[in-house]
Amino acid sequence: MSPTKVEPLIGMIFFRMIKHIINDKVSMICLFGFFTICFLSLTSSLFLTHSPNEINENFLNTPPMWMEGGQASFILGTDDLGRDFMARIFYGGKISLLVGFIVMMIAFLFGVFFGVISGYFKKMDSWIMGVVDILMSFPGILIAIVVVAILGPGLFNACLAVSVMSIPAMIRLVRSLVLREKNQSYVESSKSFGANPFRLIFFHILPNSFGEISVQTILTFSEGILSVAALSFLGLGAQAPLSEWGVMIADGRSYIESSWWLVTFPGICILTLILCVNVLGERLRDVFDPKLLIDS
Repeated sequence: MSPTKVEPLIGMIFFRMIKHIINDKVSMICLFGFFTICFLSLTSSLFLTHSPNEINENFLNTPPMWMEGGQASFILGTDDLGRDFMARIFYGGKISLLVGFIVMMIAFLFGVFFGVISGYFKKMDSWIMGVVDILMSFPGILIAIVVVAILGPGLFNACLAVSVMSIPAMIRLVRSLVLREKNQSYVESSKSFGANPFRLIFFHILPNSFGEISVQTILTFSEGILSVAALSFLGLGAQAPLSEWGVMIADGRSYIESSWWLVTFPGICILTLILCVNVLGERLRDVFDPKLLIDS
């Protein structure tokens, strides 16, 4: 089996990914939904007439504009302090996207680093996997709560806590991929020509594992958003008056019967964003399947 057949270029993987998304209606819908949320969240300051923390004392718990008593200037209504709920929803989208990106990058960097060390260097394997097994023996949200309890509540601390929760799964995945690839014939062939471990890892093993790592990274993005929202709902993540979706749901619980939109709209946003990212990640598993790459 020739090395060029076994070792696909990253550019070819991206080409297969784009081709798969274009040909798959579900992937296109999810991608459209994700980019719509990103676009509205990142450009909301250009078209919103109210700031997310602007208090309007004359419009407390105003319903959405299509309901009786609604106002055209408050499309999604207001909260118990008279703040424009649409402005808070879109600003919360910025926070959620930033949270997902931070958790994703921390889990990716530390997971790949320790996963490669564990899979390639046998002396470190038992130590690293021992710690990973201990962490994975506890529920992830429990680990996140413990970390936040140590560091203190706050959005950044919640991101660190969720990252700690996500790193073990990434380490285990990368380790298994390294163990799979390092005994392949193309790696042995490169080693026989004098390739050092650095070249074997970064020019042979990781490029062949790029697909599976990418899928796990995408799923970590959505997991980070959902977990930080859960911590914020419990009062351990973002703190009021920050308009984070988990905080908004927690603040709206007391008004769920009289002002249903305070809980419903943030919940729909979380559900839509997580669903789009997760379904897109699951759909891309087939694209990144190394068996399909070899056979193509």
